[in-house]
Amino acid sequence: MGEVRFMISEAAKKVQVESHVLRYWEEELSLEIGRTEMGHRYYTNDDIQLFRCIKKLKDEGMLLKDLKPLIPELKATRQKLKNSSAPQPPAGPDRPVPAISETAAEPAEVIPFTQLEQVRSLIGDVLTEVVTDNNEVLKKDISKAVTTDVMREMDFLFQAKERQEEEHFRKLDSLIRQQQASRRDTVKGSPIVRLKKLFT
Repeated sequence: MGEVRFMISEAAKKVQVESHVLRYWEEELSLEIGRTEMGHRYYTNDDIQLFRCIKKLKDEGMLLKDLKPLIPELKATRQKLKNSSAPQPPAGPDRPVPAISETAAEPAEVIPFTQLEQVRSLIGDVLTEVVTDNNEVLKKDISKAVTTDVMREMDFLFQAKERQEEEHFRKLDSLIRQQQASRRDTVKGSPIVRLKKLFT
């Protein structure tokens, strides 16, 4: 029996998005989707799983441009999961039952994660990397914004201080001029100056 194929409307329902979203993701992420003899798209279960993973990452806040380089890794991981979950032939003369170690603490065969745990682990790793990168970008942006704000505030404070000092010196200059004028007036009216004028 061949693999099950779904038309775009059925696939969109399974992924829980609109049909145009699948077409958009296919184009933006350069995904290879099968075509019928008539040229219509068809989707396999693997395609639907990939689109569900993309939707999950998009719902978590990832951008398509950030997702694009991850697609080959997602496909490779999906293929590994598919190969690891392939049914094994029953034990028989050609294939013996795997041995179990004497102590229960040390199994002779390591039991792999379930598919769901592996996908969750992959998504967790991807999200951790994206969040770490995003935090670095945010840190730089915040640092730049804070630096700009602090510089603007310091510039404003320096200008205010300069205006205050300028006003202070203007008042001081005015007081000195008043003192000088007052002394001149006082000197003009003194008796010694009058006597000098009489003798000259």
